[in-house]
Amino acid sequence: MKRIYSLVLILSTLFLYNCSKDDNELDVRYNINDLQKIHANSSKKWVVESFFLNYESNVLSEFNDCYTDDEFTFFDDTNEVQTTLGNSSCFYDNPTDQQATLSYKFYDDIGKVYLNVSRGESFNEKFTTRIFILELEEISETRMVFASGEYPNYGKTIVFTAIP
Repeated sequence: MKRIYSLVLILSTLFLYNCSKDDNELDVRYNINDLQKIHANSSKKWVVESFFLNYESNVLSEFNDCYTDDEFTFFDDTNEVQTTLGNSSCFYDNPTDQQATLSYKFYDDIGKVYLNVSRGESFNEKFTTRIFILELEEISETRMVFASGEYPNYGKTIVFTAIP
């Protein structure tokens, strides 16, 4: 009886473990050739098409306007992204200082690319900042999608479009 109980327990555990992965979940892996789409073997300029709070529900972030007028240059020889800020600020109407930094990291062993985003502004003695990390979910020569969450339920998402 103990053998049957043990066998049923083992089979149940294996069944539950194998069924725990969502069928909708994508296991996208990137390689070094995909990185060439990001920086074009030298440098490549991108703009933010949209910044979503909830991608699946098509809800834009309150920061959409301040990101969509910026320009971002990705390079092949560094993971730091050059940011040229536009006229829209994120936190204050007339900030005394604004900074935005992006960097990306490719993990070859797992085929994942992560984007670190930080943005800060000061106004006199006040300082506000936002920092977050997104995972590359889609890439082509003209479009990149970095998101948080699991497919298809992406939360915070930045969609980049290449500048021709």
